[in-house]
Amino acid sequence: MTEPVRQRRSCGGVLGTLLVVGAVIVGTVALSPSLALTDLRDAAIDPIVGVPGSGGDGYTFMATTPRGTPVTWPCDGTIELEVNAQDAPEGYAELVASAVAQVNDASGFVLEVVGETDDREYQERGAGPVLLMWADESEVPELAGRTAGIGGSSYVQGPGGGGRAVGGMVVLDTDMPGGLLRRTDPGPVLVHELLHVIGLGHTEDPSQLMAPEYSSQRGLGDGDLAGLQALRDAACS
Repeated sequence: MTEPVRQRRSCGGVLGTLLVVGAVIVGTVALSPSLALTDLRDAAIDPIVGVPGSGGDGYTFMATTPRGTPVTWPCDGTIELEVNAQDAPEGYAELVASAVAQVNDASGFVLEVVGETDDREYQERGAGPVLLMWADESEVPELAGRTAGIGGSSYVQGPGGGGRAVGGMVVLDTDMPGGLLRRTDPGPVLVHELLHVIGLGHTEDPSQLMAPEYSSQRGLGDGDLAGLQALRDAACS
């Protein structure tokens, strides 16, 4: 039997984590000529990442606007993803392609791997491609303990109260934690973190992939799918 793992948060914006389940960092960008990042690290204390009371049955949103609508990506266009392959596991390209395909099929958004990068600045993400990288706790302290990954997005917010995601990051632990008998499958962990980037927070429903603890959930649950539909409806309304 796999021992439950908990998800944790990271720093630098709106962040979600998965304790084998992970964490996410999300940056808030004020809509100004300089697009300066606002650090939200002190805003998130509860280990359940997501706006309390947001969402619906089985899901929450990572961030909401002052009007209460979820922050996510524009309806049209491509969410570009750059991969830093330093310390990546063997077969990482197939792992990433599979996770991206699952997220795209389930969400209606379009994530696309556009290339590889040497960039490892995971904390202060501004507008631009989402960064995906592997690290250990010596480089990314948020990966200490049983945290399998962190993820989140940066967003811009306008004077009218609207908001949209413009960038983000995912960091997976190079030493993927696990239970008593085996290591955690990194595929569901990567999907979990990418869904934080899309805009889903954690749920208290342990059967959903967006639960803060990973205990061998294999696919998306009804709450996960309902949350993604709500994000898509908000983006395209």
